[in-house]
Amino acid sequence: MNRLLHHIAWGAFLLLMALPATGLAQRGKKKKQAPPPKKEEVVEEDPRILQMMSATQKVVFIDSIVADANSFMQYIPLSEECGQLKQTGGLGMFTNEMGDHRLMAVKDNKQQQAECRLMASDFVGNEWSKPVAVKGLGKGSANYPFMMPDGATLYFAQKGENSIGGYDIFVTRYDAASGSFLRPENIGMPFSSEANDYLYVVDETRRLGYFVTDRRQPKGKVCVYVFIPAQKRESYDIEKTGEEKVRSLAAISRIADTWGNGQARKEALERLARARTAKPSAAVAATVGNSELETLRHQAEVLEKSLELARCYYATASESERQKVAHDILKNEQELEDLQLTIIQKEKEERNKNFKE
Repeated sequence: MNRLLHHIAWGAFLLLMALPATGLAQRGKKKKQAPPPKKEEVVEEDPRILQMMSATQKVVFIDSIVADANSFMQYIPLSEECGQLKQTGGLGMFTNEMGDHRLMAVKDNKQQQAECRLMASDFVGNEWSKPVAVKGLGKGSANYPFMMPDGATLYFAQKGENSIGGYDIFVTRYDAASGSFLRPENIGMPFSSEANDYLYVVDETRRLGYFVTDRRQPKGKVCVYVFIPAQKRESYDIEKTGEEKVRSLAAISRIADTWGNGQARKEALERLARARTAKPSAAVAATVGNSELETLRHQAEVLEKSLELARCYYATASESERQKVAHDILKNEQELEDLQLTIIQKEKEERNKNFKE
């Protein structure tokens, strides 16, 4: 009995000895705390985008083609009744059907980022008048003008406070009473986006429209969309269509989503095929044949205007800015001189060619 009590006492002693050690070990271990959950960064969407998206216009896009950003005009077979479009070095130019009024984009070297502005010129006395700034377009870089045959409605691309991304498409009308254009309005989605949207053209004669944007394109590329101009503006009903679907339509994610039963697209594709194979009239053919010379003249006009603006800026620039401006002026003067010599040579070649014929 004594031995049994001895064993019980010894076991109790060992148990008591083990308890403090176990407690110390547990207290010595620091419980590993889980890292606090990461706060998701909330990016607030520009309220203008949501507002514009909810008013997305119904448009049938019939075709699209990826092109170089500096040569996409070749994919826009504009009818002669709608005038002529050209581009040089990322600058757009529009000449009306009569060939006596021209709108062109020039770089304004007065601005630090060399923004573009629209200038107008008239063909008077067998020569083009000195380009003057187009009034009423507001602040922001403007490019790629297109004037409707009515001679009053102007579409152009602008990057400024009223655009939601880079360049957006704007529309305005000429007010003859004030001699200026009315305040431009963003035409909205699907033509304006957070990317750069450059050109909007409506060929009323062929009932085709062309739209150029760099959304979802690699650097240096654009997508030329062909669409059917609507007789009147209609917007998608976001409640019936669904927000996700309208967002997709606003972004032109799939042009097939706009085809409906396909009949309107089929007829428009036939018109597009005829437009791409149509032969220009004699007057237009003469201009096309002389396109290289016309392009050179346009480049010279742009350079002359840029030099004029740079010289004005030089007069008011700080000492540190003058050095860079002076370098640009000298460079442009040399380029203009070389260009003028090339133009003289080309004009001589044209005269000799016409004399032989």
